Amino acid sequence: MTTTDQVGTELRRETRLAALLRRYERHRRALEVQSTLGTAELRLLWLLTDGRPRTLREISEALHLEQSTVNRQVNGAVQAGLLSRTRASGSSSYEFSPTAEGRDTFDRETALPLAIYARVLDELGDDDARRLLELLGRFVDLYGREADRRES
Repeated sequence: MTTTDQVGTELRRETRLAALLRRYERHRRALEVQSTLGTAELRLLWLLTDGRPRTLREISEALHLEQSTVNRQVNGAVQAGLLSRTRASGSSSYEFSPTAEGRDTFDRETALPLAIYARVLDELGDDDARRLLELLGRFVDLYGREADRRES
């Protein structure tokens, strides 16, 4: 097994970070293939499990996807029994929310990855876990800002 120390400490920082993120992604994908939910279904349920129903437009904006893509994914999730749709009050638009089956499926499918995160954070200890989360949050925000500049 390759340890963090063996990921080319002689590499430039950005190359070392890319190598570490690639390794993390490989481990994450290995868990993902065990899931019965597809990426689109998981992403939809993750968004909608906050208890607030959303229209296709709101889902599209939140996920930064074309509305036609979201329409196809949402309709597939409705057909699979994961989402329900109702008319938004005073509107012709539908709002979507998880069904009981969708919530149960989401909880079941996220239990293992979240338990692994919890064990790893526990193993890091309170101080290192807090620092990791703070730095990772800051990194993601800064990375997102740079990526958004490229899109403009």
